[in-house]
Amino acid sequence: MIILPDPSYNPNFQSISSNMKLGPGITLAKFLGAPGSRIQLQRIKADKKQMARNLYLHAEIMRAAINNKQFKEHRIIVSEGVYIPAEFEAVVPTDVNFYRQNGQAVVYQCIGKDGEVDHTKTFDLAVYWKDYVGYEKLILDYDTYDPSGKLSSQIVVVVPAAPETWDVSYKRDVETVFNQKLMSKNELVEFGI
Repeated sequence: MIILPDPSYNPNFQSISSNMKLGPGITLAKFLGAPGSRIQLQRIKADKKQMARNLYLHAEIMRAAINNKQFKEHRIIVSEGVYIPAEFEAVVPTDVNFYRQNGQAVVYQCIGKDGEVDHTKTFDLAVYWKDYVGYEKLILDYDTYDPSGKLSSQIVVVVPAAPETWDVSYKRDVETVFNQKLMSKNELVEFGI
C-alpha cells in the first residue's frame, strides 16, 4: 500500500528538528519521551529521517483518534515515545523498546477529564484503532505495577518502518496483555472495568 503523506508534513522534505510538524498540532517533540522526561534529538542514534517517517505514521494514528467524536472529551497522550537505552543495556529485537528506538513503537494513554487514565475509553480506542488504522502490532496492555495496586491501561502501537517511497504493508497483529502476560492473541479483552 502506498501512503500519500501530506506534503506539508512529509519528513522527506523537511529538516529534522524537535519542532518539525508531523501533522496539524503534532510535532516530533510529542514523541520524544514521556512528559517531564523529554530526550534530546541529538542523543538519538537511529536514522532521524527514518524515525521521522515512522513517527509520521503515528501522527496519522493520533489524528484518527483526535478527529473522532467519541474521543473528543479525552486526551490521547504519548506515555512512552522514542527510547534511548542505557549505555550497557541490551535491547532484545523482539521487545517493544527495540522498536521505540527508531519511532516504530509508541505507547499511548487515553486520559479523561479527571486527569486519570479512562480504562473504558482506552479499550474503545484500541478497538477503533484495530479496525481503522494501519499497524504491524497493536497491544492493549494492562498492569497493576503501581505500588497502590491500581490498574493502569495503555495501548502499544508498532508500525512498519516507512521507506522513502512510503510503500508499506501492515500485519495487523492484535493482542491483550496483563502484567506482561499474554491474555489473548488476535482479539482485545477488557479488564477490570
